[in-house]
Amino acid sequence: MADQLQLFEHLPRKPYCTDDLGAGLQIRPANIATRRRYIQVNPPWLRAWIVMDVDRPGGALAWDDADLPLPAWSSMNPINGHAHLAWGIEAPVLLGQHDRQKPMRYLAAVESAMTAKLEADPGYSGLITKNPTHSHWRTAWAPPGAGTYDLGYLSEWLDLPKHAPRERPERVGVGRNVDAFDYLRHRAYREVRGWKRANGPGAFIYWQKHLYDLVLDYTGLEHPAPLDFREAYHIAKSVARWVWNRFDVGASDARFSALQAHRGRAGGAKRSAAYEDKRASARLMRASGMSQKDIAQKLDVSDRSVRNWLKETGK
Repeated sequence: MADQLQLFEHLPRKPYCTDDLGAGLQIRPANIATRRRYIQVNPPWLRAWIVMDVDRPGGALAWDDADLPLPAWSSMNPINGHAHLAWGIEAPVLLGQHDRQKPMRYLAAVESAMTAKLEADPGYSGLITKNPTHSHWRTAWAPPGAGTYDLGYLSEWLDLPKHAPRERPERVGVGRNVDAFDYLRHRAYREVRGWKRANGPGAFIYWQKHLYDLVLDYTGLEHPAPLDFREAYHIAKSVARWVWNRFDVGASDARFSALQAHRGRAGGAKRSAAYEDKRASARLMRASGMSQKDIAQKLDVSDRSVRNWLKETGK
């Protein structure tokens, strides 16, 4: 059996756990939670393990059938053969951090690709897993030192481009965190000006609470398996701090004004080119003997426009 201490290196201080999913989850100290059949192995703000749920007989060997590297462990239900498989991440990924977006999005793509290749349950949130140290499950451990990989190595086993996060990435697993983070930061960019203008006692605390409420509402409506309230809290806390302290409202307004001006110039040039085509057409039609009224109807412009265009040429 592999050294199991690695499993508990990143364990939450008070993980979710239970012996019966039907009875709901409890939050317990780690020394108690590790004795339950199901346990939360990733903290709400960090992903140290990629866990997949394979709901079919022989699930413990799904990694071999899918041509994926050896997992750190697989915990199988001895009755139906369904299993949870876990791979360690060599450099655990922070979730919902402005300065750590690329690793989070990369991890979301890797998770999505692994789910597809394993034909694992896409609705599995990864919040809790079969506790591999519990005697209720039939657990197979990787040899010491195996089962933990960097994301780059895992991506070599996957068709990653198909699963790169898009504007709306897969909204399960880490994809939920990416989706909720993107939604919340864009809302925060638009709303922070008003909150800063108020700037009364406790303004920042109320601002953070507002973002927390927003992300809870969003994940409840948009995600098949909503984010846990602790995950939502960490995302709201990160976005609230970054946008309040580092988002430059003035610079953002200047960029928006410059963009609007550019669009206006581009639109004006486009309209001018369209009218130039109509001017040329009007002159050709007049030269062929058409009346100004007929030309105006044909080009869908006013009689005055046709008269002005023809006046420019003296016709």
